[in-house]
Amino acid sequence: MSDSEEESQDRQLKIVVLGDGTSGKTSLATCFAQETFGKQYKQTIGLDFFLRRIMLPGNLNVTLQVWDIGGQTIGGKMLDKYIYGAQV
Repeated sequence: MSDSEEESQDRQLKIVVLGDGTSGKTSLATCFAQETFGKQYKQTIGLDFFLRRIMLPGNLNVTLQVWDIGGQTIGGKMLDKYIYGAQV
């Protein structure tokens, strides 16, 4: 397989996590991306990003971009820009 064929096997998916403040969005994103769970509350101001790389059957490499949107941001002017291009 050539380098260009291998590169075509790489995919990126954007996942946006939305919800009310203190609903556990950051805990969910952190647990998924970093396989850790923090017990202390930490408010997300604006947004935060997490990455996780996974391998799917057929040697398909996928980078999952998890966008954690702060609860106070819902209904804000930037929300449309944050969710643009999201697959999930």
